[in-house]
Amino acid sequence: MKRSYWKKSWFIGLVVTVLFLLAAAADLLRSPDLTVYDWAVRLAPERKANPDVVVVAIDDAALLQMGSWPWPRDIMAQLTAEIVAARPGVIGYALSFDSRQSSRSLESLDKFRASLGKAKNKAKVKRLLQQVEAGLDTDQAFANSLARAGRVVMAVPYQLHDSSTPGLQQEASEAIARYGIQNIKDKTAAKRSWFAHEPVPVAGVIFPPIQELLRYAGALGHLRLNAPLGTSVRQAPLVLRHGEVYLPSFALMMAARSRGLSTRHLRLVLHESIRLSGFNLIADKQLQIHPTYYAGHKGQSAFPVYSVLDVLNKTIPEGALRKKTILIGLTARQHVNYVQTPIGQALAPVMAAAHQVSSLLNGDLYHTPQQAGWIELVTILAMGLYLMFILPRLRLGTGLAFSALLLFVVLNTQIVLMMAKATWIPLMLPALSLVLGHLLLAVKRLFESSLGGMKAELAEANRSLGQSLQAQGQLDQAFEKYKLCLIDQQALALIYNLGLDYERKRQFNKASTVFRFISQHDRRYSDVSERIRQNEEMSNTLVLGAGKASAANGTLVPNQEGVQKPMLGRYQIDKELGRGAMGMVYLGHDPKIGRTVAIKTMMLAEEFEGEQLDEVRQRFFREAETAGRLNHPNIVTIYDVGEDQDLSYIAMDYVKGENLSAYCKRESLLPTDTVLKLIGKVAEALDYAHKENIVHRDIKPANIIYDKETGALKVTDFGVACLTDASKTKTGTILGSPSYMSPEQLAGKKVDGRSDLFSLGVTLYQMLTGELPFMAESLASLMYKISHEKHPDVKMFRPDVPPCVTKIVNKALHKDIERRFQTGEKFAESLQRCDARLSQAG
Repeated sequence: MKRSYWKKSWFIGLVVTVLFLLAAAADLLRSPDLTVYDWAVRLAPERKANPDVVVVAIDDAALLQMGSWPWPRDIMAQLTAEIVAARPGVIGYALSFDSRQSSRSLESLDKFRASLGKAKNKAKVKRLLQQVEAGLDTDQAFANSLARAGRVVMAVPYQLHDSSTPGLQQEASEAIARYGIQNIKDKTAAKRSWFAHEPVPVAGVIFPPIQELLRYAGALGHLRLNAPLGTSVRQAPLVLRHGEVYLPSFALMMAARSRGLSTRHLRLVLHESIRLSGFNLIADKQLQIHPTYYAGHKGQSAFPVYSVLDVLNKTIPEGALRKKTILIGLTARQHVNYVQTPIGQALAPVMAAAHQVSSLLNGDLYHTPQQAGWIELVTILAMGLYLMFILPRLRLGTGLAFSALLLFVVLNTQIVLMMAKATWIPLMLPALSLVLGHLLLAVKRLFESSLGGMKAELAEANRSLGQSLQAQGQLDQAFEKYKLCLIDQQALALIYNLGLDYERKRQFNKASTVFRFISQHDRRYSDVSERIRQNEEMSNTLVLGAGKASAANGTLVPNQEGVQKPMLGRYQIDKELGRGAMGMVYLGHDPKIGRTVAIKTMMLAEEFEGEQLDEVRQRFFREAETAGRLNHPNIVTIYDVGEDQDLSYIAMDYVKGENLSAYCKRESLLPTDTVLKLIGKVAEALDYAHKENIVHRDIKPANIIYDKETGALKVTDFGVACLTDASKTKTGTILGSPSYMSPEQLAGKKVDGRSDLFSLGVTLYQMLTGELPFMAESLASLMYKISHEKHPDVKMFRPDVPPCVTKIVNKALHKDIERRFQTGEKFAESLQRCDARLSQAG
């Protein structure tokens, strides 16, 4: 039976696999991976932050005392001077200095200098102006402090490129060009195509420090200072592209400068790696690191954090900043958006940068292999194969256990790799594909189980109904019910038996259809292939009752070996006994009660048509039913009458022996006394039938069965001879046997029992002499002789026949119906008296 492929379990597994492969390729559905990443980071062994990393915070206390941010840059110059005095290793400003503060005041001072051009004692005035100018130009004051600071790294805030950001800032890109990475290679440049992705994140807008500050900055590094609320910093880009400039990160340059390195020591290989002398920069395919975020004691920071006030007031411990990597930045929440970290702490950008610098210095980076994407895709494919070909074969409980084990292995692989090897491979998409696929297949199986139960009940109902319909002979309806069943071996057995019933009914085309239906489900079932061949051959063979043969030459018994014996109504045909003008006589049996019967068939539709056919059919069933009530030892009992595929039939008691035609030839004549006894029994049987108002109409030797061994005699074909009243068929054939008809029957008059006695007289004559009393070359001449000419004397053929026999024959064959024997009883008595005389004479 054909089923839609999308309903199959393997197809569901395939769809789930393809969807998750596409999601992995498009980098979708990453939230579960990130959640598991956070769990793994928290479960990983605790690591110590680098002790050389120190944070100088512009905190709430500093803002409260010194005013809101931004402060005058002479304060930043003072702060720098205090830190420089402590002899740090490197100073990093995680702050934005992209705009000037003192330009308007300086313009006013320039105008004042021009107006004093003619004043006396100009030198003194200029000195005073220079002092005032120095006090007003805070940007330059800060720049001067940077010149004395030594190793300084300044942050370059940025916004990632998207459709909402403006185009490239050419001036900004040129301003920072000398701070970008110079040693760059792109091994895939020749192979890049339209679907190639960017090797590193791209900045749409950057905010570099003003020119005065850039002059004294030792290095620049990109840093996202105003990320949207809730932004997570699980990973941090080491390189950012703006125009043609590849700018290193603030954390990377802080770590590099702390070791006395600069951008000259950086080597960038796009789509592959970034290298810095003395550092193991473990980055993913987009050159992002996964830093460690260190947990402090009792909620405190993992790094020493000093307020700007402490530095300016010189209240920090002596040596706290000596040779340290110092990051200066805002921690006040009203001025920065805190970012989320995997350890569950929200941090200011400067604090997040401190963790990243420490991770670079300590080498505390989580490794993401370049092949992680391929590992993920292969794992999804493996889960798909499991869903498609293994899970559907397992029981519900066993499949659940296997899936749970696989899920446990995948999740623990992620966590164990993070904890033991500091390696991160995203495997949640394979895990989700397993969970979703298992759920879908489980729901499908439960639905099919529930639906299967309903289908099983419905199938059982259809099966029972089909069996009932088949038992009633309604084979077409039974087949429709069987087709609604679940097609298993039991159902195939029932359908196979239905095909055999079609064979018995001689409906070979339908039998072939049934066997082909079985073959579609099981080609090797029993002998269906041979059955199909046999039934197709039989459907093309002239078989009686199949609508392709006449009664004259058709038969119900097939000549093909292996074909089921046909059924006629409720009777199974065993073999052919003989044939007549209107049909065949078969030996059969009733399978239900085991009764052996003789079945006489007639194709009424072949002999009559139109209204005549309807009239004959009604008369046939009516009189056959009446004849079925006859109960006489010398009359064959009629058990049943019916019609099957326009084939009318009568089932009657099967009598051993042969009909009297065998004893109507001169060489096989019976003794006279035996003939008298046999005809007497027939006369008695006819008398009984006539008293029941039943006229045979076709008495002749062929309708009288005689068993010579037992002496039993039976008159047959009661209920059939009524058809002779229809005179002629549509082909012009006269039904019945004209040689045995009475004059009134030939004349088409209404006949009674005396006509049967005339026919019995003809039979007596023939059995005595071996000749018919009336013979002619044509039917017209025969009819004339029967109606007008006297029959030859019996003694012409049998001189030894006694006079009483001659008298009986003459009376039985009298043309005048009133001068014939009036009853069968009188006929029988005359025969008995004559037989008694013969016995006395003998």
